[in-house]
Amino acid sequence: MAAASAPRSFADTIFARLIALAIAVLIAIIFYAYWVDDMRALFAADKQEIPILAEQPQVNEANTGLQNCLAERVGDVDKMKAEGVINDAQYANFRRHAEELCRAQHPN
Repeated sequence: MAAASAPRSFADTIFARLIALAIAVLIAIIFYAYWVDDMRALFAADKQEIPILAEQPQVNEANTGLQNCLAERVGDVDKMKAEGVINDAQYANFRRHAEELCRAQHPN
């Protein structure tokens, strides 16, 4: 006696799989159309051409509050390194945090 097979659901049909494949291809085409230049620059390792990597915050000459904050905070970090309170690895981390704090307090 043969075992009775349960009816297949729509998700198990070849038609559903073709629809999923078409959606995946459509999404890949959309991604390619929007980010083809960024992907080429990324694979060529050209950081200047990648918009998100090329954007570096610049110090505005007119923003004296930011410049004063950077001078004070980074100066304090430099002083701690000179006194031997922090090592080289800590210095890079502390300096980055000091710059981020000043940029948050004084946006351009």
